[in-house]
Amino acid sequence: MNEVIMGLYEIEEQAGKITEESSLRRQEISEEYQRQKEQAEAELKAELEGRLTILRSQVEGQKAEEIARLTEESREQIEAINASYEQSLEQFAQEIVGRITEG
Repeated sequence: MNEVIMGLYEIEEQAGKITEESSLRRQEISEEYQRQKEQAEAELKAELEGRLTILRSQVEGQKAEEIARLTEESREQIEAINASYEQSLEQFAQEIVGRITEG
């Protein structure tokens, strides 16, 4: 009978050890999962920031090109307006002189 009781105690002790080891292993797995999750999040954040930097650079380049294009178009339009004004001014001046001399 004592042997049976001793056997049960040993079984109970081994079950306790198994439960304790299982709990420790579960904690280790949980900590490893958390660490990997945080690492993956950090890598994803770094990748996204890199992509955003590239996109910002591309947008800035496109913006600079568009500004240069619009500046050139505006300059050409101003030159055309000035040329038209000078041509019209000379024509108006001649008309005025013609009216004065006729009258």
